[in-house]
Formats: sequence, C-alpha cells, structure tokens
Amino acid sequence: MKSSDFKMHAGKKIPFGGEKSEKQPVFYFLRRLRNYLLFLLAYFAPSNKVRVALNRWKGVNIADGAYIGTAVFIDNMYPEYIYIEENASINAGSMLIAHFNPPQHFRGALLARVEPIVIKKGAICAIRSIINPGVTVGQYAIVAANSVVNEDVEAKTLVRGNPAVKVGKVKIKNQS
Repeated sequence: MKSSDFKMHAGKKIPFGGEKSEKQPVFYFLRRLRNYLLFLLAYFAPSNKVRVALNRWKGVNIADGAYIGTAVFIDNMYPEYIYIEENASINAGSMLIAHFNPPQHFRGALLARVEPIVIKKGAICAIRSIINPGVTVGQYAIVAANSVVNEDVEAKTLVRGNPAVKVGKVKIKNQS
C-alpha cells in the first residue's frame, strides 16, 4: 500500500460516551471486540510484518516500509483515522490516540472529538512517545522518547518533552 492510496477522514465531533450505534448494537460490539483482539495480537507479535498486517486488518492506514514496534497502542475505537506513511517508524511503547472522549460531566467545557493522526514519510516516533488527536508529524521529523505531542511537528524537526517543543532541525543525507 502507498500513502497516495490513503483516503483521509476529516475530523468530527463525537457523542459523549462514545459513538454507539443504537440501531446495530451487536455489530458495534463485534467491531470493538475484533479491534481489541487484533490489538492484543499486534501488541505482542514478534515481527514487524505481522504487527503491520494485524493493524491494517484493524483499519489503520499503513504504507509499505513502515515500522511498528512492539507494545505500540494504536487507537482501537477509530483506527481508520491513523495514517502512517512510507518508512515512518513508531517505536516500542508508543501511543497514537485519534479520539478524545471526556466524561459526560465535562459537556460544555470540553469537546468530544476524533481527528486524524498523520505520521509522514520517514518520520520517527521514538520509544514511549504519545501522539494526540489531530497531530501531523512532518516528513523526516523526530519525536524524542517519552514526548507528548499535542500540535503538528514541522518536517525535519526534532521535538521533545511534555508537551513536546521544537529543540532543533534534522539534517537528512540521501533522502528519497
């Protein structure tokens, strides 16, 4: 699969308490169960090839050449809102969370929403990094270990911290 084949979803508001289908609760439950089982298998899978395949079955958009490390959590509720381009790397213990759904008592103060996460070509999300809803990590950008990213990361930029801030530029040799 190539990133040019991705069909991007637009962000949207979601109902507080999750997007439950009152018309088809059985299908909703089965989809959630399937995604959870695929998550568990991918979480512990011994090879990148298997982890990528399982996450694709779950609905994640992953281009050829991408790397998904062990123990990576990719949103189970809205996996179709995650886009990982060619040669991008999501390292061990990282989390990609495409939705935010606060408890009902925060209605009016916070917005329940789902927004796409895009990890561009050649980008790296280092060990235990967290990428929040609506974030795009630019081409050849690096998110340092244990960073929490709430805003877009420019191409060829190094960010780190909680919240992640720009700390430098990345020099790339022989990029294609």
